Amino acid sequence: MVSAGPRLIVNVDDLGLHPAVRRAVEACAAQGTVTSASVLANGPDQDAVRPYPGLTLGAHLNILRGAPLSPPREVTSLVGENGLFLGSFSQLAFRALRGQLQLEQVRLEWSRQVAFLGERGLTLSHIDSEQHTHCLPGLFSIACEVAHEHRIGWVRRSDERFGNTHFTTAALRRALLRVLCTRAHASLNIRTTDAVWGITEQGSAFTAQSCTQALKGIGPRTIEVICHPGDQRDGDPALPASFGRMRVHQWWEPELRSLLDGSWTAAAVANGWRLAGFDKS
Repeated sequence: MVSAGPRLIVNVDDLGLHPAVRRAVEACAAQGTVTSASVLANGPDQDAVRPYPGLTLGAHLNILRGAPLSPPREVTSLVGENGLFLGSFSQLAFRALRGQLQLEQVRLEWSRQVAFLGERGLTLSHIDSEQHTHCLPGLFSIACEVAHEHRIGWVRRSDERFGNTHFTTAALRRALLRVLCTRAHASLNIRTTDAVWGITEQGSAFTAQSCTQALKGIGPRTIEVICHPGDQRDGDPALPASFGRMRVHQWWEPELRSLLDGSWTAAAVANGWRLAGFDKS
């Protein structure tokens, strides 16, 4: 008999970015290998997003790419001279570390994004963000406050404790996020998962086998698995130039293939994983 394993919330980031992501969510939801997805309120495909049976939906807060929902004059510390978000994590982080982000402007834009998704008829269970920017200094508490204001129960704490330790850009990002998360404490009765997985293992490295190895023996904890599948087809639009340089499309096909090849279902059975969404209670 398999002992009780972790509760896994398998969440697709970037729903609303591109039709390829929406198709992947639909296919994976139908197979039961993803249980949740996070929606970009300012994504070019967001108007095609709808509720999906068995999937919880969240807000993928974005002050990094594209155009704000707010008039640029109201969020001057978040945008460049062109009125768009900076499109660069390092530039945004530099502003945050120098105290150049006006936190009330962050709150205003995030609250508008969440309200916009709610007005579209989407019931939101959780909050996360593009490139985990809500974990930058001073921003995690704002994310919790926005969640509380809109009666959203969960905020992602991007603390990946498992996975490979090779010296890679992804591993450096994980290390930075772990440091930032030491100061990111949930408030206002907002919940976080015990940890996340999928920050380091992306693209072809995102497999049920690597997840199994990383989570081996951790017991009955709640883990969020972060993924970026996509089903790109001929005739699809390019990623929007206003979103800046993005690599995520390189992860779409291998992660979709992994999620649909049956290995995740088999691993769930073998390891006692309980696949679930973010409950709304």
